[in-house]
Amino acid sequence: MERHFVTSWPCLTFTINHMPRGNDSPAAQLNAATKGTGAQATADLERQARIFEMTLSFIADFVYIFDKEGRFIFANRPLARLLQRTPESMVGKNFFDLNYPPELAEKLQRQIREVLETKQIVRDETPFTSPAGETGYYEYIFQPFVGAAGTVENVVGSTRDVTERKKAAQALSESEERFRQFAENSTDVFWIMDAKTQRVEYLNPAHEKIWGEARELIQNDSSRWEHLVHPADRERVKNNLPDLLSGKSQTVEYRIVRPGDKAVRWIRDTGFAIRDENGQITRVAGVAQDVTEDKNRTEALGVTEERFRLLVEGAKEYAMFLLDTSNEITYWSKGAERVFGWSAEEVVGQSGELVFTPEDRAIEREETEIEIALRDGTAPDKRWHMRKDGSRIWVDGVMRRLDDERSGALRGFAKIARDATEQRGAEEELHRAHEQLERRVQERTAELRAKNRLLQLEAKRREMLEREILSITERERARIGQDLHDSLCQELTATAFLLKSRAKSIALQNKAASDSLAEAAATVNANAGYARDLARGLHPFELGSAGLPSALRELCSRTTESVICRCDCPRSLRLEENVAVNLYRIAQEAVTNSVKHAKANEIVISLERTHGAIVLSVSDDGEGKSRRGSGLGTHIMQYRARAAGGTLAVESSRGRGTTVTCRVAVKP
Repeated sequence: MERHFVTSWPCLTFTINHMPRGNDSPAAQLNAATKGTGAQATADLERQARIFEMTLSFIADFVYIFDKEGRFIFANRPLARLLQRTPESMVGKNFFDLNYPPELAEKLQRQIREVLETKQIVRDETPFTSPAGETGYYEYIFQPFVGAAGTVENVVGSTRDVTERKKAAQALSESEERFRQFAENSTDVFWIMDAKTQRVEYLNPAHEKIWGEARELIQNDSSRWEHLVHPADRERVKNNLPDLLSGKSQTVEYRIVRPGDKAVRWIRDTGFAIRDENGQITRVAGVAQDVTEDKNRTEALGVTEERFRLLVEGAKEYAMFLLDTSNEITYWSKGAERVFGWSAEEVVGQSGELVFTPEDRAIEREETEIEIALRDGTAPDKRWHMRKDGSRIWVDGVMRRLDDERSGALRGFAKIARDATEQRGAEEELHRAHEQLERRVQERTAELRAKNRLLQLEAKRREMLEREILSITERERARIGQDLHDSLCQELTATAFLLKSRAKSIALQNKAASDSLAEAAATVNANAGYARDLARGLHPFELGSAGLPSALRELCSRTTESVICRCDCPRSLRLEENVAVNLYRIAQEAVTNSVKHAKANEIVISLERTHGAIVLSVSDDGEGKSRRGSGLGTHIMQYRARAAGGTLAVESSRGRGTTVTCRVAVKP
């Protein structure tokens, strides 16, 4: 006979099978108990089931039972509430049916099968998100229910919400991790000691850097720490330990001697007690800092301060004083007493405006000076100041802003000044002398400018006169050349013709006289040629606005009798007559110099227009000179070049000949 009892507990349904299973089985006992009782036994059984259900419903943990297929046959109400179901709806379903995450459902079903097969208890934990979206962490246990036959008939389980415990453990772990990271990366030494055994439980890595040895040495032998303390400090430090163990926090400074390099380091050690929940001291801990550099800086600062005091007090020619942020005097040197007349007792605590003149106070000059020092770091202070006796002195000084080295906050101001009254008078006198000198220089400059203008006018007048002289000279040359050509040359030619005629007429009567007359006619004719050459030299008839190339070629032709002379000129080149005449005279003078003095074998005359200028060049292959010539011929050529508005260059070296170049700028 089989009876089923279904509870109303959430997520679990409990079914009892009443089947004969032996005297020891609960089912058999229940069946025996119900025999002969009828309805009363059934009622008692149902009453016990309700009591069982009610009892499990008040338990915060989840309680449940699975059959051999891993389906729920019982679940208490807390689990049903979590899954937002009724206990009845869970009976006969497994974790897949209840929409558990597939991976979690597979894991739980596998663990149920493991319990059924191995009869071993399974303990595990898992995160889980309820249908309401609440995520928690749960610890559960699956336990086999073994029947009389020794086989596993059911799997009984319970689950506990350990979310808060997990969070607390995680927070503790994170806190410990933060402490570990902080301690492990700190440059200060963190240490923890057991209060009872006085054994060092923890030392961070900074110990190895400061103490110079492995931290395990002290952790294994706490007494070693005492031996590393400087002998002069060892007893004093040792006597502080009882107070620390009694709960008194303390800071002590001592020296250690590092075992490796024997270096002495200063340590500042701050210790405190750690108590348990009952207030008992279980451990003492502390932070040890290497303050050697601070000690050295303090000692150096003391030396610096002493040097500063000696320097300031010894500089009696300079007034040095300090001001706080409210512009009150906090320090007054001996030099300040000498310069301003007030003693330190009279001015300390007084406003810095004390030394300013009434007119500067009226315009708040002191405030302006402070503002400049705040903005720029320094502010110049060059002005009249007051002395105690009411007299005024000219002060040359500076105000400097003072900042804290660590925080950068404003600490106040320092002022350094000296009495520069005499220097001020000397500067004013020098300034007056400078102004007077400036006036004299200006007056002299004006005079020189006037004279310079007169000289420029005179130079222009002389230049005009020189050009006029050149013009007159050229005209006179032309007149003389014309006269030679038109009169003398004609007369000589006519005389030669007459002599030749007479020689022919008397040739039969007197041959000797005829020969003499013929010879005289040849001589006169030759002189007529010389006269024509002389006329051309004085004034070439081909020279004009476009005749310079022809005149230069004619000059070459007359020169080829003694040396080879070549002319490299264009067929025509239009120039101003003044420029053409002067270029011709320069070429004529250069050729004459080459023939007479250079012993040249060849002379080349070239003329070209290039880069907005007319360039005349006369070159020879003569002996040349070791330096540029400075004779009369060169001066004449320089003069001609300036008259044409150009420049002249003479390049000559011994054994390489001479080149004369004249460059005249012309309009395009």
